[in-house]
Amino acid sequence: MKPAPYIGITGPVTIDETRAICDEFSRADYTMNSAHVPMLGFLVSYKTLNGQTTNNRRYPSPDALSTFLRLSENKVLPMIHYYSKKTNTLSKQVTKLFDGLYETGLCDAIQLNIVWPSIKQVSKIKEQHPDMKIVFQASQKAMAGQTPSKMAKGVKAYGDALSYVLIDPSGGRGLPFDIDSSIAVYSELINSCPDLCIGFAGGFTGENVTSQLTQIIDKIGVSDFCIDAEGGLRDKLSSEYGDDLLNLQKVKHYLQSTSKVLK
Repeated sequence: MKPAPYIGITGPVTIDETRAICDEFSRADYTMNSAHVPMLGFLVSYKTLNGQTTNNRRYPSPDALSTFLRLSENKVLPMIHYYSKKTNTLSKQVTKLFDGLYETGLCDAIQLNIVWPSIKQVSKIKEQHPDMKIVFQASQKAMAGQTPSKMAKGVKAYGDALSYVLIDPSGGRGLPFDIDSSIAVYSELINSCPDLCIGFAGGFTGENVTSQLTQIIDKIGVSDFCIDAEGGLRDKLSSEYGDDLLNLQKVKHYLQSTSKVLK
């Protein structure tokens, strides 16, 4: 069955941020019974999973994940956004990552921020975690040199292991959203993989999301797609990727703006 579309915010790193985002979702009337469910994304990398430090301010301590997930339980769809260069052992990493989270029902969703992860590894993840919702990130690198039809063919090869595809050429960097090229990919995906729920990301903010959502709906004729925001909701401290802080006023503006178009 096709999963529900979501409205996403990715990148909280503290208890206060997690609680505040859940409250803002509620104030914007997004609940787990909404047509678009609220999604809260937590970033984890191979390094942080294995206790290494990072200068990227968007990564919380994995030890705190269970606390964050309990705070958001039954309020949002919690999702771990996972990055790793060691792709040949990806399924083992996911098993370690979700130990104590999947079995207890705290989290059963993962976005793989990996360029064309191994079909074999993704299939193993699904085999070991049958209820896992797996998101394929169609990033700028994943789409480089690919026509929309080749993208769709590549995604289709994963079979029923995937639940979502997020068309995300920005990759959390807050880059402007390219509507025409993203919709070209969307159109091929929806025709080739009708059971997948497709989403868009790329620099969404409270200032631009209403007009961009309206343009997307006008072009594709439906509103049952996902969106996710990350970089556009943060304040930069320097030009380094990840050297920034979540701005809760930007979160509020973004959610109140999306609610004018998507409910």
